[in-house]
Amino acid sequence: MSESRNRRASWLVLLCLLLLPTLWACEMPSTSTPSTTTASSGEAEKTRKMEEKAAEIRRKEEEIRNMQGTEQEKIDAYNQLEKERQELIEMQNSGSN
Repeated sequence: MSESRNRRASWLVLLCLLLLPTLWACEMPSTSTPSTTTASSGEAEKTRKMEEKAAEIRRKEEEIRNMQGTEQEKIDAYNQLEKERQELIEMQNSGSN
């Protein structure tokens, strides 16, 4: 029984010794909060703009559904809406990179 415990303890010590260099190599987070706050406010502004654009697209989508006009006018309005959707997608993609 004690031999089994010794073997487990040896494995545990070996595992710790193997993991220590990995932990030392990890970069500690910096304590400078001003740069993080600036980045956070910039991200918040981007998010707010994207949310506004998405809300505007939903509003226009509803207007197109209820639109009175020729088929060509509806098609043109839909095509414009698709352009705005693509812009929103590009904004989202540039924010995630």
